Parts: sequence; C-alpha cells; structure tokens
Amino acid sequence: MISPIILLVLFGAGLAGGLVALPMRAQGHKTSWLCFGGTFAGGAFLATAIFQLGPEAMQDLGLLKALLMAGGLILFLRWLDRQGHNAHAEIHGCHPHGGGVPAKPYILGAMLGFHSLLEGLALGSVAVGAAREALALAILIHKATDTFALAVTLGRYGVSRTKILGATVILSLASPGGALLASMADISGPHLLHGILGAATAGTFLYLAGSDLLLPELKEKEGRPVKILAAAIGFLLITGAAFLGH
Repeated sequence: MISPIILLVLFGAGLAGGLVALPMRAQGHKTSWLCFGGTFAGGAFLATAIFQLGPEAMQDLGLLKALLMAGGLILFLRWLDRQGHNAHAEIHGCHPHGGGVPAKPYILGAMLGFHSLLEGLALGSVAVGAAREALALAILIHKATDTFALAVTLGRYGVSRTKILGATVILSLASPGGALLASMADISGPHLLHGILGAATAGTFLYLAGSDLLLPELKEKEGRPVKILAAAIGFLLITGAAFLGH
C-alpha cells in the first residue's frame, strides 16, 4: 500500500495550486515558475519511462508488445491533444506555443484528468523506495502546476469561482486516486496487467515529457539555461533513485 501521507500531500498540492490561481481569474499573469516546474517534471517523467516503467513493461510483455502499447498511447494522447488544440502544452508554459482556438474547458479538464490518473497509476505501480519518492516529488510539482494552470485558464473563460474550485478538487483527486487503486490492486503479481500498465504509463510519460513539457519550453530562448537545468535535475533525481533502488 502506498503511504497515505503521499496521497494527502499530492491532493494538497493540487488543491493549493488551484486556490492560488483563483485571484488571477481572467488576468494574463506570466508565471515563470510554471516553466521551470514543467521542465523539472518533464525530465523526471522521461527518466521514469526509460529506467522504471519501460524495462518493467518489456520484461512482462516482451519488446514488441510493450512498444506497441506505449506507441498506441502516444498516438491516442496526440489525437486527444489535437482536439484541445495543444492546450495541455499551452497551459504549462509562460509563453504561447502556437495559434488556434483555445480548447473548450471540458476538453482541457478531461485531458488533464486522464493524464493525472495515469500518473497516479504509475506512482502506485513503482516499487517502494527512493524511486517512488522521487517520482512522487515530480508528480507533486506537476500536479500543482496542472491545477494552477487549469484554474487560470477556466478563469479566462469566465467560469465561476465555485466551478473552478470544483474542477480543482476533482483534478487534485485524480493522481492520488490512481496511485491508491494501483497499490490496492497489487499488480506486482499479474505480469500481463503489470506490463500493460507499465507500457501505457511509459507512453504517457514520454508524450508528456516530449510534446508538452520539454520541447515547447526549450524552443523559447527566454530562461532556457534554467529550464535545461531544471529538466536535468528532474532526470538525474529519478535516475539516481532508480539505480539506488537496485
């Protein structure tokens, strides 16, 4: 079972992110810490996919099936993101990364909720130890930026404070809920289920790291060295924790 403290901290981080954003409704605040938090999480997610989830999925499913599962998830997320006009990448950064019509609020919320659920499932499936704690830290930062950015975006649509708060609570519950489900299911035994979950979440993390968190931000010259440093710290933190766990 995953520690209740980790679950509560994840929920609290998400809730705090949304509450901080409430006074910023319908305002165009630049939040540079979102950039750095996003690239840190991107580096951490990339390392988790490469050193934790990917190898476990290949061990349980075989190379071909694991690649097909992860690739299928990446294509699905790409399609989902296009329905929202790349809104997930848009809300994470300080700068717009493309034109087009903004995503509808319910599409944006569904995208973030789906990603958050898979993040939680990944956290619950990682073995207890330094790797899980490091991944929890990355998800915690990502969760706070998710709810903050979603609340600001909903505010720009003129959504009421009550509805923004409700969306924040629901999104805040997604990651700890997924982590709790994965840990309760004890998926370490059924290799097929464990492999499918590992491959799916590896694909999710690769997509988030590349298309949403790293590439869009690193294209911007402003703050690039600090963003690269944040991404490197996130990557090295997970990598070190993974090897220490072994």
